[in-house]
Amino acid sequence: MTDDTRLLYLWLALTFGPASKLAVKLLDALGSPDAIFSEKLHELRPGEALSEKELDHAKALVKTHTFAEAEQMLERCHGMGIDILTPDSAVYPDSLRYLPDRPLTLYLRGTMPDCNTNMTTAVVGTRKMTEYGRTMAYSLGVGLTYGGSIVVSGMALGSDSMALIGALDAGGQVVAVLGSGVDVIYPREHRDIYRKIVERGAVISEYPPGTPPIGSHFPVRNRIMSGIADATVVVEADARSGSLITAAHAFDQGKKVFAVPGKIGDAGSEGTNNLIRDGALAVLTAEDILAEFEFIYPHTVSVQRAHAMLHGKEMDELSRTAMARTRINTRTETGSLGRANYYGSGTYGGRRNEYPVPAPVSSERVPAPVPREPEPAAEEPAPKKKPRPVNVVKSFFGLEKDKDERKNDKQRVNSDKKIVPAKKIELDMLDETEIKVYNKMKPSVPTLPDELVDAETSVSAVMSALTMLEMAGAVESGGGGYFMRVQPDDIMQSEND
Repeated sequence: MTDDTRLLYLWLALTFGPASKLAVKLLDALGSPDAIFSEKLHELRPGEALSEKELDHAKALVKTHTFAEAEQMLERCHGMGIDILTPDSAVYPDSLRYLPDRPLTLYLRGTMPDCNTNMTTAVVGTRKMTEYGRTMAYSLGVGLTYGGSIVVSGMALGSDSMALIGALDAGGQVVAVLGSGVDVIYPREHRDIYRKIVERGAVISEYPPGTPPIGSHFPVRNRIMSGIADATVVVEADARSGSLITAAHAFDQGKKVFAVPGKIGDAGSEGTNNLIRDGALAVLTAEDILAEFEFIYPHTVSVQRAHAMLHGKEMDELSRTAMARTRINTRTETGSLGRANYYGSGTYGGRRNEYPVPAPVSSERVPAPVPREPEPAAEEPAPKKKPRPVNVVKSFFGLEKDKDERKNDKQRVNSDKKIVPAKKIELDMLDETEIKVYNKMKPSVPTLPDELVDAETSVSAVMSALTMLEMAGAVESGGGGYFMRVQPDDIMQSEND
């Protein structure tokens, strides 16, 4: 592939941004980025594939981005030793080519494994892993590699990196997909892991070099992990874990989803147990996953080989040693002041449940605590909880209801007089961007993510917001990459508000 082709794809990616379904629609309609760049875009007419609004938006974007930006980016990547994969590249994963929001460019450090002729498995999980999660993530990475699968993950704290190190320790190739530029190591403590992955596999991202690890990038990044993989397995996850977004992408992409069962009642296993309840396959060992693909990859995947090579290996001790050796960190639950990351033995996979973690010592003077207001007299009623601002509820739901009415809305009657449970969303789950994106959508009107982009909200932030809104039941996704806001009376405010 020539630099000219890379430049055209770079220009297209920089113009429309990551995960742009509009850019993919234009490519499908015109056949190449060159056709879009050479003003053939203006020859298109509104139709089933592209609406008039989409065409107007595309023309406006094309006018505001010059080819010089792409030339500067290509030169910068050459100077930093970063390769650029496009859908025309031989090693670009075939399974990504068919996504309606496929990445137009993938920045690469290292050597991209052959994901087109080998089984590939995404292993993801919580950043707050337990000893159980640590052992399972590592053993899955080892066992999948022994059985002939490439391992894909996110290089995040906890489960992701444990799976990658397990695969590397077993002599395998891996792919780490970042939510930042490939030159930005996040978390910073994982420099050694990053170096090992570049030596033995690939670090990839659709975000340009220098892009910081902004929170909205990660839900968008997750579709690439599931998209590359034949299967996605979630090791350990609470009910709101980002790894569940990867599983949701995998379901949408028609991929097999696996989950490691955990103890009922444990917060860290709530997400995985729910996945199994909702149709994911339970996985106890790597062989369970390999067995589903051995007939598809008969020359490379072997359950018997994995079983033989795993026999006699003490995965708990091996994973503990690997965690200490590579300094894999994991997020704790000690709060912002007492937050600390741990690695090695005696830390319960990074989560210390038995002993409190002391807050870091600071040289700054700690302000004196504010004295509590006196309790109201017994004869006086306690002050009511301050209600949420009316404009927030009105703007998001388009209606106001008191608490009793919301309780009654748990069930509503549809036109067929059948009882239908109301969809539920908690406002505490949403941030300002998600509420803003929701407010810009009209109820029951299909909308493309690109239509919600503005000067303050990138397509990446829009996609992240739509993902969270869909998980909360506030929007629904449909064919052609469209999203639709549900009717206001389909949503109820949380009883905890």
